[in-house]
Amino acid sequence: MKNIKIIISVLLLSNTIFAQIHIKGNVEIDMDLGLLNCSFNLSNIPEIEDYRILLNKGMNIKYFKNTKNELINYKGHYDGKMQGEAIEYTFRSKSTTSIPNEFSIIYKGAFPIYKNEFNPFDYKGIIAFNGETLRAAEQTKWYPVIYDASNDKLLNSYTYNVTVKIKGGNTVFINGTAPKKGNVSHFISKKPYPLLLFAGSYIFVENNGDYILNTSINTENAEKVFDNIEIIKSKLSSYLNLKFTDNIYLISHKAINKRKKGSSWGFNTYPAFAFTGLDFNNLVNEQGNISKRNFKYFGHEFAHNYFGSNVSSGKLSWFWSESIADYLSYNIVEDLCDMGYLKIVLLKEIEGIKDANFISLNKIENKNEINGKYRYSLGPLLLKCFEDTFGRNKTNLVLISLLEFAKSETLTLQHFKKSAMKSGINKDKFEEFENYFIKDENFKQNIINEIKKKI
Repeated sequence: MKNIKIIISVLLLSNTIFAQIHIKGNVEIDMDLGLLNCSFNLSNIPEIEDYRILLNKGMNIKYFKNTKNELINYKGHYDGKMQGEAIEYTFRSKSTTSIPNEFSIIYKGAFPIYKNEFNPFDYKGIIAFNGETLRAAEQTKWYPVIYDASNDKLLNSYTYNVTVKIKGGNTVFINGTAPKKGNVSHFISKKPYPLLLFAGSYIFVENNGDYILNTSINTENAEKVFDNIEIIKSKLSSYLNLKFTDNIYLISHKAINKRKKGSSWGFNTYPAFAFTGLDFNNLVNEQGNISKRNFKYFGHEFAHNYFGSNVSSGKLSWFWSESIADYLSYNIVEDLCDMGYLKIVLLKEIEGIKDANFISLNKIENKNEINGKYRYSLGPLLLKCFEDTFGRNKTNLVLISLLEFAKSETLTLQHFKKSAMKSGINKDKFEEFENYFIKDENFKQNIINEIKKKI
């Protein structure tokens, strides 16, 4: 009986952590007026007591309804608290404090159009109409995003079944599925993605399911870009002995702020990557290759095909998702560029952390203790030390094992150890590594010294 209770508890925990929220409904876009009209049903929502429903501050809610089509009373309309670009909403209920498993919402938003004018700034969190396209990344919360306050976690990657009707445009893209032409388009994904919406009047080119959107890149250069994408995907697939399942979407978009000539900026909402001010025809050199810097950049980002939202739970989530992705980018650089460039990268990372203070992984209590320098510099360097100690093949086997554990559990350092044992690494040798590079009070300097010694 005791064992049955334990199994049930584990299953309940797994459902809470790994349930995939599904969003279904309709979106109407008026490109000429800057209007978004949305009607959604969210289902398969995990049980969360301390929650918020986040929706962009420019959206006006008509109502929330439950599964019985009854109105739901809610807080947030009056004196609602802000979180980033969104207003926080919660339901008023005497019977329960948890978010319901399913609810419906209808809302409308009106946004300025920057056709021949400019905003003083532009960034990923803005719902941007520029007279040609609409750009709305997941950071804007143009769709309802669930915030788990207890775990300080945004749940914004959903499976979806969405129909989009567009007026004043002819093309729509929702992250994770192919862009479509027409005034009405239907998008379905059984795999969860953050919902980047990119709509308007634009062209796109495709190769093996990968796309380049909204740019007049010539056929020859497009093929070269796609070839580079395939090379990186193939390498990552070989490291982890797993098929690369995501298609890649490169988007050229126009900023709504005035920018200096030649400047560019970009953001990613994996597996989509949006750039402004970038000439895609010059993305590859005369030899047909992207730059070394972009090999590393795309190596990291494409690695999220394997280490992404599936490992983004628990206090070490940033380490599992970002540090491992960046470590894999080291191998992309080593294999597709040269050791000289990898040395430059590693030395730069060492320089960036030499004066910073970090908490050892075994003492992390809150995921925010793993800051940017930790997740993108210290963490990958630690994993590089692991590779230097045990070899790349065994390191890849450890990563494969971690992915297996992540299918049903939140990853911990204990899973790291179990994966090492499973991969044929001697227990004493692993614990020696663990004590020196993870638990030792001088772990940062030990990592720096080891990297310097190797290069």
